[in-house]
Formats: sequence, structure tokens, C-alpha cells
Amino acid sequence: MATRDAAETFNDLSVPALAELPTRSVILNSSGGLIAYYYPNHIYRVPVSYNQIAPSMRNAIVAIEDSRFYQHGALDIRGTLRAITTDLAGGQVQGGSTLAQQYVKNALVLTAIDSAEQHAAVADSAARKVRELRIAVNVEHELTPHQLLAAYLNVAYFENEAYGIEVAAERYFGRTAARLTLTQSAMLAGLVQNPSLYNPLADPAAARQRRNVVLGRMAQLGYISKAAAATADKAPLGVHFRPRSLQQGCSSASAAISAWFCDYVISELQTNPEYRTAWQQLNSVGGLTISTTMNSQDQSAAQNAVNFMLPAPPSGYNPGQNAAAEVLIQPGTGDLKAIAVDRPYGTGRGQDSIDYAADSAQNGGIGVQTGSSSKLFTLITALKRGVPFGFSMSVSSPTVAGPYYNCKGQPTGPFPVSNAEGAGHGTYSLYTGTTQSINVFFARLEQRVGLCSTVRTAVSMGVHRADGGSLLRPAGKPGTPGYQLPADDIPSFTLGSVAVSPMTMAAAYATVAAGGIYCRPVAISKITIYGGHQLPVVPADCHRVFSTQVAAAADYILRGVLTTGTAKGDGVTRGGVDVPQAGKTGTANSFDFAAFGGYTPKLAGYVSMFNPAGPINHPMTGYASCYRASGGGADCPGSVFGANAGQIWQMTFESADLGRSFGSFPGVSGGSGFFSRGTGQHTAAAKKKG
Repeated sequence: MATRDAAETFNDLSVPALAELPTRSVILNSSGGLIAYYYPNHIYRVPVSYNQIAPSMRNAIVAIEDSRFYQHGALDIRGTLRAITTDLAGGQVQGGSTLAQQYVKNALVLTAIDSAEQHAAVADSAARKVRELRIAVNVEHELTPHQLLAAYLNVAYFENEAYGIEVAAERYFGRTAARLTLTQSAMLAGLVQNPSLYNPLADPAAARQRRNVVLGRMAQLGYISKAAAATADKAPLGVHFRPRSLQQGCSSASAAISAWFCDYVISELQTNPEYRTAWQQLNSVGGLTISTTMNSQDQSAAQNAVNFMLPAPPSGYNPGQNAAAEVLIQPGTGDLKAIAVDRPYGTGRGQDSIDYAADSAQNGGIGVQTGSSSKLFTLITALKRGVPFGFSMSVSSPTVAGPYYNCKGQPTGPFPVSNAEGAGHGTYSLYTGTTQSINVFFARLEQRVGLCSTVRTAVSMGVHRADGGSLLRPAGKPGTPGYQLPADDIPSFTLGSVAVSPMTMAAAYATVAAGGIYCRPVAISKITIYGGHQLPVVPADCHRVFSTQVAAAADYILRGVLTTGTAKGDGVTRGGVDVPQAGKTGTANSFDFAAFGGYTPKLAGYVSMFNPAGPINHPMTGYASCYRASGGGADCPGSVFGANAGQIWQMTFESADLGRSFGSFPGVSGGSGFFSRGTGQHTAAAKKKG
């Protein structure tokens, strides 16, 4: 009667589907090379196929856990019905679980969404046994014996955070499941009955005794000879007494050179609403293959350059504990090729976990002012308004410039300004004013072409505050909900007074390199779920923001920065040939920071040098400007200039992947008006706003 009742209960029970099991995700570079692994909820599990498991391991687990596995399939009628009827009759809950039932139990534990579900999956009750068996029978019909055996070994728990045979083999023996020896297989097979009791790291003697029980059972069943069992009995455990460290996350060894790029990818998945599905999948069941835009050659070049020029304290000469960050972007695509910060990634001593190259939302800092590298936006605005190369102004330093008009048409200023380079007065053209980076010239030029127009040019090229705010963002009144800081349309904008991330500026310089096409920086090129299905990725949304002729004119002027201007001598040469290149230095008046934005036709980059403790209160005085020339370690006095950041850019691009052909910049046609002499014509509205 008890058996009849159990059978009726069994037949009436619905068959719940097993949830998808958690497994490792992988982050790859643009060539398919490994950047890092990512495990959902820190469940270290890597599924492998039957053929990827050593025969000795397959035999050992069958011998000790379910010796009749190949006779009864998923259901051991004798063992299971004995356990159920004994329990229903009021006796003690019996054993009798097959590998199929154990697979179901472990799978339910791994996929439990809370502690209540975990408890239900291991409860000592007939109800759990019946439910487990009902699912096991269904699994047995779906899987072959070989598939079922592999499935079980992929969910078995082997203690020390090792889920599945592949991770267990790596944890204890530093090898794959396919290369496990007889003694290693026997030890791991013995673990699953009671992982904590037979933990070889906590009690090697108990683990060895249990291993030898498994060896004896294998000999008894004919899997190995008695002589082989006797020989194996005498072998040491041979395990590592500390679990081997798995390659987990951006701080793993595989991600050492690309840790900051890895961190940006994870932050983008976590914070971008368009990646919500991917982020949930990554942290629930995993199984994602995340392909990125990172170029390993570019990443190594950038990381080596910032590490060499500003070694992370205390490992190298960096008495001011200054920092450097660099971002490389491919013009015309928005593909991020490298993200480098001169700090070891992590949370330990001497490490840092703030990505100074990115915005605050992507685990970045509060941003750094850009200095004269922001003169790019005034230059582009002037070129868009038809100001020719020959346009010139006589300026004197110091001076007070103004009036200016913000984007509400309100007067702002006056603006006291002087030339950081020490030049008193003189006449400068659009070309020489840019190449020599004359502050007063650009303050007057910004006044002429329009402050608001200059800010709007920057916005069109993707520039925004590192905190994510727009440059044109006044809202509400102080003390009221929704109030934001004042807008950044202030006269000092042309001198780089806004705190932005190096990534924002790299994208802006890439816009010029792409002939006026702005692309949003993207780090993720493809996301594939286990099985081949692809999730959507965020596009670069490339679009034109100014004409090719304006870009060509800017190229012509910015090339002069590297040939005759403030970065003279910092150009890139490959094989004795000068690479087509352009750029702009950025230096703070008080040497608080330095920057350089540069590009070739195929690659753009931006470097920022600053003190993480706060550039204003901790200027970079004492930085060794002759550091590189001396080969490192020389205690040279001096302050930091934009050209020092240019040296990092130069060192990077000397090793970066620029392709077999360097490309070329488009020329400026003679009829464009940019070669014409004169002061240029401006609209009445522009004159009214200054």
C-alpha cells in the first residue's frame, strides 16, 4: 500500500523545469584573446563535456557514488522505492540517490534564488525525494548516460568554492579535468559525499583515507586492478595546500595589462540602462562571451607609456605621487582601443580602483581640467565661421578680456587672462596663436566667435562634465529640488576650466581625425549568450558635426603644434618616416596638471597628468621634465607642461598599432577661404555677443 501511494504521488507530480545553471562568462579583446573571466555570484563553475573529463575520474565517481549507474539509468528502483516506503511508513529517511537525482539536487541548490529554496533542495523529507526523482526521470529521458554523467560532474561541489570537476581540478591540482590522474580522480570522487569532512586542505589524513576507499571500490568493481589500487594507496595527496587562484575579474593575472579597460567594460554593463539584460544575465547565470574593441598592442603601448613616465608610487620615481591616464580611440568608429592608468588595479596596498580615464558613472574620478587642449573647440568654431589662417590679432599680456555673452544672452566677464608661456605682447595669426598656444589670443578669439558657439561646438563633439552633466545645464534655483551647478559657458572655457574625463577629450580629438564625424566611445562590440544567441550592443551613433574642410583646416594648424609649436620634437616616427599626426598641448597656469590630445588618421589619443589628491591643492611641481631623457629615476627639478603629456602620447604611438599604411590627412583646397588673408566676416549676432 505504501508503494502504491508513493507511485500515485509520483505520477501526479508535475515536472518543474530546471533553471539555467550558472557558468563562467568571458571577456575578450578584439582579436579574441582573453582579458578576464567573470563568475556569476562568485560561483566558480566551468562546464566541460564528457570527453573533457579523464576516464579515471568518470570511473571513480560511478564506483563510489552510483555503481549501478549504467544498469538502472536515472532510476534505481530498488534503492529509491526502499527509501520512499521506509519514510512513508514512519522510518528514517534512507539513501538510494542515483547520480541523476544527485545532479537534480545540486542543480536546484545552484539555481536557488533564496535561502528557502536552498533549504528545500536539501531537506530530509520524502516530498523532496519524490520531487527530485520526478525531475531526474525527466532528465534521464533527455540525456544520454554520458551526457548525464558529465552534467553531474559539472554541478558537484568539491569544497573551497569549487563547483564542477573542471574548477576542482584547477583548484587542487592546477590542471584540467581531462588530465587528472588516477589518485587525483579518486580524491575528488571521495570529496562529494561530504566535502567539508574530507576537505584535503583542512584534514589531509581524512581526505587520503577517503581516497583509498574510492580506490578499493574501483578495484572491487574491476575499473582498476588490485595491484594498481595498492600502489595508488601509497601515493601522497599531491594537492596545493592553498586553493589555486582562479582568473576572476579585472584584478586577475590575465587582465594585468588590460585591467582598466576590463573595469570600464564591467562598469558600462552595470551602469548603462541599455545593457540591463546583459548585466542581469552576467550576474545570474553567466555564460556570456563579451567581445570588446580593445587592441592588445595599443593597450600595452599605452599602459607601458604611463607606467614609464609616471611610475606608480612607491615602485618608481614619483615623489609627488602624481598620476597619468590615457585613452586611445579609433576615429570614425568610436572603438576604444586602450584605457591606461599608471596605477596597479585593485583594492590592495599600492593599488587603485578608480578609473581616472573614465567618467564618474563608469567608476571614474571627478574629472580633470584640460588646459589649453580645450582651445581646440574655439579653433573649430572659428574655422566653422570662416576665419582664415591669416586672421591675426595684436595682443598684450596680462589683459582683461570682455565682454562675453553666455547662452542666455547675458553678459559675463570681464576675464583677466595672461600668457602662461611668458609672452608679453605681439601679433599672432590663427596658425601661430594655436601652435604657440597664446592664451590672450584665444580669449579674444572666443570673444569674437562667440562664447556660446564655442561651448556648443564642444558639446557637439561629445564633451560633457565627468559627473555626466551637460556643459549647458542651469536648472532651477539654489536650494530647490532639481538645482544643478551653473552652466560652463564662462569665458575661461577656452582655457580648459571644465573638469572632464580623458575619454571625453579623446573622442573629441578623434572627431577631427575622422573628418568631422563624432562617434560615441564604445568598448563592447558583441555579446553572445551560451548557445550562440546575441544580445544587442550600444552603437557608436557616428554622425557629422562639422565639415571635412573644417577638419582639414584644423589638421593643418594642429600639425604645426608638433613641428614648430609647443610640442615640437614630440612627433612619431616609424621606420625613419614621419607619421601623419596632429595635436594640442594643455598646461595649467599653476602647473596643476598637463594634457595632450593627439591623433593620426587611424588613431586618436588623449593624455592627462595630475595629482589624484586634488590638482588645485597639489600641483605637479617637482615633476621631472627630464625624466624620460635620463632613462628614469633622475631627480630633476621642474614643473609639468603639456609637452610632458605629449611625451607619453609619443611613446604610446611609437608602439601602437597604426597599421601597415599610416594614412594621410585630407588637404585644404585653395578655394576654401582658409588660406585667404583678412580678419574674416562674422554675423551681426556674433558681434552682438562678442
